[in-house]
Amino acid sequence: MAGQPLHVTILFADICKSSRIYEVLGDQKARAAVAEVLNRLTDITVANSGKVIKTIGDAVMSIFDSPDNASDAAKEMMTAMRQDFSKTADAFPINIHAGFHHGPVVMDKQDVFGDAVNIASRLADYAKPKQIVTTQSTIEAMSEHSTPLIRYVSEITVKNISDPLVVYEILWDKREVTTIMDHQRFSTVVPRKLELTVGDQTVVLDEHNVTLTIGRMDYNDIVIDLSWVSRSHVSIENRKGIFMLADKSSNGTYVYPDGGEMKFVLRSEHLLTGKGVILLGMEKGQENENTVIRYCVK
Repeated sequence: MAGQPLHVTILFADICKSSRIYEVLGDQKARAAVAEVLNRLTDITVANSGKVIKTIGDAVMSIFDSPDNASDAAKEMMTAMRQDFSKTADAFPINIHAGFHHGPVVMDKQDVFGDAVNIASRLADYAKPKQIVTTQSTIEAMSEHSTPLIRYVSEITVKNISDPLVVYEILWDKREVTTIMDHQRFSTVVPRKLELTVGDQTVVLDEHNVTLTIGRMDYNDIVIDLSWVSRSHVSIENRKGIFMLADKSSNGTYVYPDGGEMKFVLRSEHLLTGKGVILLGMEKGQENENTVIRYCVK
């Protein structure tokens, strides 16, 4: 029925730098190559219980009943680009970038409308070549057994959407997945916890307490009240024994592992291992005992 509201997952998959394809291959070959890619993306959508709503330029817009199916389709699309379209006849690589979001839409005359469509489209625009991104709310809507391996990316603001979106990357590359799985496999053998100490306060992450936030505002688990510290500066998550620090700030986070090189983290993630010091928005030399966060993975 026209105007009937429903919850679906909207996926946009877009060919990267399509104008360059036309420049290199010429109009006729480029058109054929792009058509072949769009047909393949359509086939993958259907194979994962989705429906292509339309093609927009060199992008495919699809809907799925669940974010699980959308995630599977997006990963299969990326793999297809690597296997089937890594090179055209003229040795020109074709890549895509994709974004999806689960939310309410209105369907009318075989098209869908609403904020969820706008969010999914903006996510696809935000994604880099060979990257799949989605929102935290979409990941939370996925079934537990299907939740993909993810990496925190950033908080972004979308036009006409009041609240910022917490964006995560869906990992599909076997090299990245294998690295994370190896850490997870090790963590099942050796039970682990993370201790964080600031002044006389100690907070522990383990199987019972799996996330914490650090920032300037008093709603954080650890409060560092400095002007250059963001309201919610950083979060740390226990992912089955893997402790991932995700910076969400303007000024970044400095991680000083004992016996290792300093790592500057800005709007990205970093794996915490061993012992060391975390400083928010400052390098060593400016800290005091109330701003030094000491960490120890046990």
